[in-house]
Amino acid sequence: MKKEVKYCALVLCIVACVSDTDFSVPIISCEEQNFQATHSIAQVKEMAGYGIHTFDDEIVIEGYIGSTDEFGNIYKSISIQDKAINPTAGIRFSIDKTNLYAVFPVGRKLFIKLKGLSLGYNRGALEVAKAAGVELERIPNSEVFNHFFRSCSGLEIEPNLISINELNDGYLETLIQLSGVQFRNENLGSAYGELNSTRTIDRALDVLNSDCELSAQIPVRISGFADFKNKMLPEGNGSITGILTKYYSEYQLILRNENDVLLDKERCEIITSKTGTISYGEIVDLYIDKVVEFGVDKEFVFEGYIISSDQEGNFTNSLFIQDSIQNPTGGFRLLIDKERLFEDFKIGDKVLLQLNYLYLDKIDGVYTIGVYKNASVDAIVEEQLGRYILHTGENFQLEPQLKKLEEISVNECQNTLVTIKNVQLTAAELGKAFAYYSGGEDGNRVLETCKVVQNLELETLGTASFANKEFPRGNGEVTGVLYRKAAQLKIQLRSENDINFQNQRAFCEPIVPKILITEVADPENSTGARFIELYNAGEYAVSLNGWRLNKYLNSSAAVSGSGLDLSGLVIESNAFLIFGNTGFDEVFNMVSDLKSSYISGNGDDVYELVDRQGKVYDVYGEKGIDGSGTNWEYLDGKAVRKQDIIEPSVRFEISEWQVFTETTGNKQLAPENFTPRAR
Repeated sequence: MKKEVKYCALVLCIVACVSDTDFSVPIISCEEQNFQATHSIAQVKEMAGYGIHTFDDEIVIEGYIGSTDEFGNIYKSISIQDKAINPTAGIRFSIDKTNLYAVFPVGRKLFIKLKGLSLGYNRGALEVAKAAGVELERIPNSEVFNHFFRSCSGLEIEPNLISINELNDGYLETLIQLSGVQFRNENLGSAYGELNSTRTIDRALDVLNSDCELSAQIPVRISGFADFKNKMLPEGNGSITGILTKYYSEYQLILRNENDVLLDKERCEIITSKTGTISYGEIVDLYIDKVVEFGVDKEFVFEGYIISSDQEGNFTNSLFIQDSIQNPTGGFRLLIDKERLFEDFKIGDKVLLQLNYLYLDKIDGVYTIGVYKNASVDAIVEEQLGRYILHTGENFQLEPQLKKLEEISVNECQNTLVTIKNVQLTAAELGKAFAYYSGGEDGNRVLETCKVVQNLELETLGTASFANKEFPRGNGEVTGVLYRKAAQLKIQLRSENDINFQNQRAFCEPIVPKILITEVADPENSTGARFIELYNAGEYAVSLNGWRLNKYLNSSAAVSGSGLDLSGLVIESNAFLIFGNTGFDEVFNMVSDLKSSYISGNGDDVYELVDRQGKVYDVYGEKGIDGSGTNWEYLDGKAVRKQDIIEPSVRFEISEWQVFTETTGNKQLAPENFTPRAR
């Protein structure tokens, strides 16, 4: 009772001390910083070069904070822009401090002393940090308040309302807003981030105009530590706000929190207005024995059609895309780190492949597109698919090219859908499974056509649903994706239904090709007109896929270069092929079958024909011996195979040849002393 009386007396005392009934919040004083900016943010950004620029002068900039790390999607950095409304420049500071929002809230005006800090690029994005040799490190926590000074004032940051086409580096590290956006179809049903991972990922955002035409895409960066990463992506259409940044040369948006996303309108059915800007042939022409970097300066869009499917497991982590519905020129393999691709990419879908930021390489002879890794190309991760492959919403019935086995060539049908007619398993393959009856290894089955030298390997992955089934024994048609693996032509099925063997298997007599080197030419009056002549003395046409013509210089026993690849050439029965140097066509008024400066033998050099198994098939000259002064020297002359010789030889026999050379007074002039395409 005494305690209660004392408490009441205390309350009465306090109330009695108040002269009236008005209560007010205590005023917290703020002393304004006495700073004057010496440079604008734009002026500071202009100081950046290829390396690290360290500030030695007393430079002060001012700006407003547009970012926040309060919700975990931004980590140890703040982005400053020069104005709260309609900024003209922004810049990022990398700081070794968490919970920056508690000290540097959005909208607060800052003055920053730059002396002792450094400016440079981090993965393509310009930032201010601390120099550590030739690299940048975060500004230490202990030094933060030596450089950053808060003003008493602050303003509400209003995002710049811009269109996707207006994006430029002037908006980097500023708060922007894009309208008419929605997350790509393949992201629907997903959360912002990965539910069971702390990995940072991208979510692809489509930007559309008022007619629902696709204008562009931009990735939205989601940290694995964002507070909202487990919340589901909204499925509507609307606007998105975020800090514009760059990852190397690609623009990206970084959300501050989930409230930056307002997709409250009805979702658009996308209409793709983009068209292809580069053809198959133009892309292939860019490849000259090294990886092609498509870059960003020019827009490269390849228009194509999906021809493969992983639905039955015979394609994994790849899509094959050809350039037309029928009679395609060629196609590409696209590496993709994703399973069940058939759910998003159906056979016959028309797509636009945005090549910018991607790379092209020739892997085992296959033109392959992907991201750069280890001096070649690697798979595109699933989260990035949306920025590279655009659906047009159209699907077509594809018409495979109908070919005979002797007609197929990777130079004409590379990575395209074909139907090969009148084929069957070779006798040695009968009774085997598509791959193997047990286990999960890949398998190859050899297909043949009677009286055709060329054969074809049908490859089946161990993951295919039909891998352990017996291969059909009849004769008929095979449909699939045709490609080249090293020197071997291969075909790969979408499903076992791609085999249509309705006829009885035929018995095929074995065929031995008869391809000879019949003329080696070194005209005295034109080194550019040098040529090699091949002749087919056999009954049947022969495909030279995988064959090579090797050259041995002087007395060398090693092949000069990698040899001349003859893949894609077919030599008919009793017909010739001419491989000419770069001036052959003009001098002889005749089109060579293969033009190459590799044809440069000057009288003492050896030529060797090698089949697709890598075995020597025919040869002119003696390897390891300098031909100068020998009975096979053809300096400023020619060597012609005698007409009664109709069999190739793995050993050089001078008795099979007639040799003309300047050293014996028989120099030869082009074109009058030569007879290409004649024996």
